[in-house]
Amino acid sequence: MTSFPGILGVFRSHRRTALTLLRSVVAWPLLNFHQISPYSLPGGDAQAVPVQHPAMRTSAEGGSASMACRLTKEDTVHWYKQLPGEPPKRILYVSGKKPTFDDGTDEKKYQVRKHASEPHYSLTIDYVTQRDAGTYYCAYCVGNLVFGTGTKLIVSNKGNSKPENSEILQTKHKDQLLYVCLIENFYPEVIRVQWVDGADKEVTKNVVKGDVWKSTNDKYSVSTWLTLPVNMTNKNYFCKYDHESQENFKLPIQGIYCFFIIYLFSFYILLCLFLSFFFFLLFEYN
Repeated sequence: MTSFPGILGVFRSHRRTALTLLRSVVAWPLLNFHQISPYSLPGGDAQAVPVQHPAMRTSAEGGSASMACRLTKEDTVHWYKQLPGEPPKRILYVSGKKPTFDDGTDEKKYQVRKHASEPHYSLTIDYVTQRDAGTYYCAYCVGNLVFGTGTKLIVSNKGNSKPENSEILQTKHKDQLLYVCLIENFYPEVIRVQWVDGADKEVTKNVVKGDVWKSTNDKYSVSTWLTLPVNMTNKNYFCKYDHESQENFKLPIQGIYCFFIIYLFSFYILLCLFLSFFFFLLFEYN
């Protein structure tokens, strides 16, 4: 793990963000013990986690909000709602074409659909009110429930706003390259940030993810960083984020080849200076 002096070196020309990023580092180890995770369930299979889309949804009161769930094969699908600090509560399950509701009064509130030929499922919430805010999970059973990645529903009339700034800061520390992905001033606060390689496969080794923090004007920011050996110059890496306002957005690392290019450029400059001096002396003495 890169030391704090190496991390702080990134911020010498970015003092504006240093404090907030360090706050993110300090907050990173603090876990939300009520957060759903397949690893928290005995027998949960991380390879078969249902993928939910989008990660967040903002809806005004009186409107409707839809979310999708993708499985690897057809199965009985359960839909849960979770409020902060509380265990998830099942709303309904679908086995076949018709849903079964845990509370019969929810039949007019929720609609469920399934794709005609693929194991894709959707949940729509109608007549949204503040009471509908929360995180919604789809799940299926393989001895134990395996929950999806979740969709957070925010009930607000503010709409959404995409990040005002997103960039990758970089520095070299000993034999390592440190890349900090900084995404600033977005709303709402739910965002999914990943490091991915050129094949769009998530990179988890030597990655530190910070928590979202409130920045300015009721907007939010987040940071995450990736540490790589200096000699890794043959791969491309990207900071990828999904936000309600901007989905599947990628920031490329520009610096993977930077040090090699800098060395070549420096050598070129030195060579030009040497040749200039050589020809100056040659003409001077002739």
